[in-house]
Amino acid sequence: MKKNRAICLLIAIVLLFAWMVPAAAAASPENAPDQPVLSGSHSVDAAIPLGTTERLTKTAKAVILYELNSDTMLYAYNADEKIYPASMVKLMTALVALENGNMSDSVTVTKEALSHVMIGAVSAGLKRDEVITLRDLLYCMMTASANDAAVVIAEHIGGSQDGFIRMMNEKAQQLGCKNTHYSNAHGLHDDDTYTTARDICRIMDAAMENEDFRMLFSAKQHTVPETNKSKERILNTTNYMMSTEVVKKYYDQRVTGGKTGATDKAGRCLALTAESNGMNVLCIVMGAEPTYDSDTSLKRFGSFEEAQVLLDYAFKTYEFRQVFFDGQIITQYPVDGGMNDVVVQPQTSASTVLPVDTDVSKLTVKYEKSFDTLKAPLEKGAVLGTVQVWFEQKCLAQTNLVAKNAVEVWHAPVAASALKDRDSIHSWTPFLMILGVLFGGVLLFGVVLLVIRFVRIRSREAAHSRKREKRRRSR
Repeated sequence: MKKNRAICLLIAIVLLFAWMVPAAAAASPENAPDQPVLSGSHSVDAAIPLGTTERLTKTAKAVILYELNSDTMLYAYNADEKIYPASMVKLMTALVALENGNMSDSVTVTKEALSHVMIGAVSAGLKRDEVITLRDLLYCMMTASANDAAVVIAEHIGGSQDGFIRMMNEKAQQLGCKNTHYSNAHGLHDDDTYTTARDICRIMDAAMENEDFRMLFSAKQHTVPETNKSKERILNTTNYMMSTEVVKKYYDQRVTGGKTGATDKAGRCLALTAESNGMNVLCIVMGAEPTYDSDTSLKRFGSFEEAQVLLDYAFKTYEFRQVFFDGQIITQYPVDGGMNDVVVQPQTSASTVLPVDTDVSKLTVKYEKSFDTLKAPLEKGAVLGTVQVWFEQKCLAQTNLVAKNAVEVWHAPVAASALKDRDSIHSWTPFLMILGVLFGGVLLFGVVLLVIRFVRIRSREAAHSRKREKRRRSR
């Protein structure tokens, strides 16, 4: 019998504990596989780009088209192949400098810094002991691709070239770059400086969140004021797709920013942004081959031509669509022991890119629940799973599903007759309280009388006992 009682008690405790655990904690969506990465086109790590698998460019070693507003990988070719970056290195140099320096800093150019740039490399003509602001140095590096500005920035921010390069590599790891390593701050060729198109995309995606970086990246021209060593300098962008100041034939009004790079081993490289159809596209072209005339003059850059083809493909083929928005009702689920069902909505708004004129009926919405059964109470905002939008066999967007409303525990309603009886009882409460006080008083008075009578009887008995004892002794 005792054994049966113990078993019953144990079962009751287990059931009570299970009831007390919040339903939303049944499973964590954060631990679920990230389907937009594994089976889709969402994020820099997307395994399946939205676009064609055919090669769109002629000579580029690696190419990426990435839509920044929706984090959609539109097209990729050799995205993870290890390549030499040339001046794409300066993208990281700028990002590290902006995060660790002050644009208004006054910087003195040192002989030590200038010694790290080979003679004949592209430069801004910086001179030893020249005093210039970090802002102007960054424009020299990003707009004119000046290598001397890069090493001066590195020494100022990192204390030395080695110190700054260490910061660059640490930042690359922090951003999740898997195949990137830096051995200098400017990008002049070194076998130990390498990257991938996907890692450059990752760096650009982070850098474009920085307002100062966007300003540098989009500058067509910049004027460096006169310094203690040099007269005023006017810098023009080397990205001829965003300006006609130097070369006119490559200009494209859709292009909003860019950075170029070129070395013999890296080929012609380009990272640019362009806007149209509500899309903000990042285009990365690495290792394009230039074409020269018989007199060795440059006839075809390669990178600009390849980028033109890629931008035309992106903007003619795709358009921007919002698939999830704040307050959107997705579905609803029953809640065990609850007053009502729970309505679920997307945790955040989400957008994607779709082929132009896509039939909405071709989109598939999939729900991934993080629970088997929901139990009340349930808080508003509780994460209950994920919702995904699929186009054909590709996942385009994903966000958490959260409770739009709270669900309280259901209590059985009280019958009307019971409510009437309860109200009737409440109306008699003062009378009953008075009656109780009177009854208690009478009872107390009776007890007091009994005590007094008991004391008197005991006193008389004690007196009689003394008299009998006295008579006995007198005999």
